Amino acid sequence: MSVTEAVKSLLPAAAPAAPVIPPPHSPAAPAGSHPTPCPSWCRDRHSPLSHHFGPTSTWHWSPQYQVPNPRPLDGGPETLLRAELVRNDENSATGPVSLYFQAEGDVDLSADEADIFIAQAQAWVDTLRVLRRQMG
Repeated sequence: MSVTEAVKSLLPAAAPAAPVIPPPHSPAAPAGSHPTPCPSWCRDRHSPLSHHFGPTSTWHWSPQYQVPNPRPLDGGPETLLRAELVRNDENSATGPVSLYFQAEGDVDLSADEADIFIAQAQAWVDTLRVLRRQMG
């Protein structure tokens, strides 16, 4: 017996190769995700488990765009206006997109503060136009 044959005889026998199982044609949805795809504006599109969802519905929210309160009155909110897109998908159906608004608080502004507020509000309105275009 040669040295090579002697070494080979000491090695364990090779196990038969495991069968190759092809991947499924469509990847399974991650656990806890909804069967409808996220819209491009969804703030949680790269994090499916961050959605507010239940057994038959998923809520998609865009980032929230705000107009700050330039001078909150005693204990008033820091934000006056906010807007965002929202869509609620039920079962496997894609829901309609809505522009969701909230308004809070009171404000009493001087002339300079009013100028600042008007500029911020105009920028916010421009953002609303962008959100509207994203609604389709």
